[in-house]
Order: sequence, then C-alpha cells, then structure tokens
Amino acid sequence: MPAIGVTGAVFTVSIGATNYEDQITSGTINTTPTIVRTKTLSGVAFDQTDLNSTMSLDFLFDEVTGMYGALQTAIAAAASVAVVVESTSGTWTGAAMFIESADLTYPADGVVTVSTSFTGSVTFAATA
Repeated sequence: MPAIGVTGAVFTVSIGATNYEDQITSGTINTTPTIVRTKTLSGVAFDQTDLNSTMSLDFLFDEVTGMYGALQTAIAAAASVAVVVESTSGTWTGAAMFIESADLTYPADGVVTVSTSFTGSVTFAATA
C-alpha cells in the first residue's frame, strides 16, 4: 500500500469546544507503551502494562483572550482539558488531558510563541 503524505497545515486543534487553526505552528502526539519483559521456562514473554500518551503544541501567543488564556485558566483551576487533533487521515482525542507546561518565549526581535505539553490518555480513530 502506498504511503499518503499529510501536511501539518491540514490539522485542526480543539481545546475544550474551541477550534484553533491559524496560530498552531507545530505539534506532536506521543504514545508510549510500558512493556515488561519476563523470562519464562519456554523463552521470553512481553506484556504491556501501561500506555502513556502526551501531546505538545507550539502556537503563536494570542494574549489572554484565546488559547493561551484558556490554558492558563485550566492550569489555575488544576483542571484537565479536552484536546482533539483532526487531520484528513484521522482524529486523536484526549478527553481529559492535564497540562504539564505552558512556556512563553518572547524574543526581542521576533514573534512571541507558546509551547505547551499535555499528558493523559489519547485515542486514535482513522477517517473512513
């Protein structure tokens, strides 16, 4: 089966019920299983004991009325947020993602950006 290339520009990110498209500059979704290797009498057994998921987003700072403000409100309330990333090939859904960081970068000669990371459980559903 041939590979299908998907550009990052076709991705849509939703936090809560709000879509953010034009300000996202990059993102990453990681799914890392925890595998336990156990020596048995007949060889080696491998068991998955956990599944850790993280998401990260880099975006243009939109002051406190947009995405940055929504994240800061959730951080102050110690609340999880729903994060959905949609593309032409599928949708990744984190129904209760906890914000690990929201780092603001303000270079003297450039555009202010934010890098944020989330942890929680992420599911993937392919587009039919």
